[in-house]
Amino acid sequence: MTETAAPEIIATTERLVLRTEAEGDFAEWLAHMNTPEVLAFLGGVQSEEVVAKSFARVREAHENGRPAFHMLALKDTGTLVGRAGIATIDAPDAPEEMRGQIQIGWSVRPDYWGQGLAVEAARAGLARAFEHFDAPVVYSQTSERNLPSWRVMEKLGMKRMAELDYEDPDYPPEDNPTMVWRLTREEWQQ
Repeated sequence: MTETAAPEIIATTERLVLRTEAEGDFAEWLAHMNTPEVLAFLGGVQSEEVVAKSFARVREAHENGRPAFHMLALKDTGTLVGRAGIATIDAPDAPEEMRGQIQIGWSVRPDYWGQGLAVEAARAGLARAFEHFDAPVVYSQTSERNLPSWRVMEKLGMKRMAELDYEDPDYPPEDNPTMVWRLTREEWQQ
């Protein structure tokens, strides 16, 4: 696995730096993010090979100027605390109107839960989606069991779009249907 030694800073917030991959992120991810706690609603712990493929997809998106997830590091210490950002929806089972649109997502390691870091990072991601990529709408997806993600979506001003819920075969029955939330550019500007 090839890692980038000099990460690109994508955005900064009050407490976070959103950046591309840096040396050591892969090992930190495996240690702190590829856990049953973090991945409880995201399909469970993944093999090192699957994580490496995910890192490669994100790296490729960054290199090609496409919407991508960013590593979240604390501004004051540089500690990797998660990942957040935007990506193009390419799930074949997603409703037609969502495919090709931008979605936002986040994950934070458990020892930093409850500090508002997901909301802070997601706000930076929304700004990137609407300002840099000129998105008319941004979606977010979760399962009914993932109440913490619901709360983040509500804090972001996203609206529940039950008519767009769908069955995603990549997730177990207890995490289906996939629940869809949405925020339009006009709603974000208000």
